Amino acid sequence: MLCVQILKDDTMKEVKVKGNNILKNLTKLSINNDSITELYTWTYENITTKCYGSYDGDAGFENKHELPPNGISNFLEEDSSEKLLFGDIFIMRFEGDKLINTSISDYGEFYNLIFNNFDDCLSDEEEQYEYTDEEYTTHDSETDEEYEFIKEDSDDNLEIDTTEY
Repeated sequence: MLCVQILKDDTMKEVKVKGNNILKNLTKLSINNDSITELYTWTYENITTKCYGSYDGDAGFENKHELPPNGISNFLEEDSSEKLLFGDIFIMRFEGDKLINTSISDYGEFYNLIFNNFDDCLSDEEEQYEYTDEEYTTHDSETDEEYEFIKEDSDDNLEIDTTEY
């Protein structure tokens, strides 16, 4: 089956992986990474997308790819879009327990879909806090006559600078 390998410089390629012993097969394909584990999952329309890779590594081996938000992890607390990963990342899709082909195009569609839904959530939150013009207009009962304006002589508040420079 095809899966997407995301190299640390954020370039992607499609690689073939056998369905049995996925972690062992991905470790063989990985460059400079011998600790591949399942990191995050996303489920959408009966398709589960899984991210495999490493969350621990040395400086210089950070993967520049930003994963889609809201990935679920069994052990990582950080959101998938914020977690720094190391080495190669692998993206695979499953229908039930069955591994299905994942092309770069498939991942791109999924990525855009998840980010668009995430942006929609942010937009909804922003809309909740938008204020209308009515909230800023004065009501008929509020006029300048109700407030006392105090004009202070500005000379009284300032001292003359007598310092020689």
